[in-house]
Amino acid sequence: MDINYLVSEIIKNYTEFNYDKLVVEYIFTLQGSYNFIVTYKNGTNYTESEISNKPIRETVRQMVETYNQLKDSTKKFNYVKIEINKEGNYTELYRWDNQKEKQDLLHYAEVFYRWVNDRMISMIFEYEKDNNLVPTQYDSDGDLEYLSSWDSGKFTFHINKKNSLDYKIVLTKDGKERILDLPLKDYFVEGILEHHKVTNSELSDEWKPWNTMTLKSYHNDIPHDKRDEFVNYILE
Repeated sequence: MDINYLVSEIIKNYTEFNYDKLVVEYIFTLQGSYNFIVTYKNGTNYTESEISNKPIRETVRQMVETYNQLKDSTKKFNYVKIEINKEGNYTELYRWDNQKEKQDLLHYAEVFYRWVNDRMISMIFEYEKDNNLVPTQYDSDGDLEYLSSWDSGKFTFHINKKNSLDYKIVLTKDGKERILDLPLKDYFVEGILEHHKVTNSELSDEWKPWNTMTLKSYHNDIPHDKRDEFVNYILE
């Protein structure tokens, strides 16, 4: 990216207050989303900008391309600070914040069950629809609509000694249980295995060892404050 052009665009866009320095910060998450913060420094006073970066957003986003290009290299970064003085001279700082990385990993791990629940609901519907297992009816307009084939489900995922995934899907409808022989998508299996790896290594001081995850689903979203009622991790 052209850092000189980025700096010139920032100077033109951010003119709310007088300043000794413009302090520009990018704070990246592991997935590449970012916060872009501009602060006016005048003496010992700091004032954060409240205007949108929309007029220069395409230029601002070029830093994301650099982040993605370097994220797997020794030059990776998740924090950028650019300080620009009144004359337009600037300094750059790029660094990798290990604590920020760990916080991101922990956040994703703590809400991972939501992704599992959402993906399972989707995969079950797709599989049962393709195999004519979903009940249907015609609505008042004569259009075909799909009904729910299950009221609740219990999904069990076990990482075995070969570090591969065993799983069992039990669905309940009107009080009757059935086991669904659902082939899981490759990306989903990889997601479970990666979740197991991260929580048992990088997050081992925050997360108890486990090799079996059980999730209860009522065919809808799981509230975060109900997590312990629906998700369980155990070591077998």
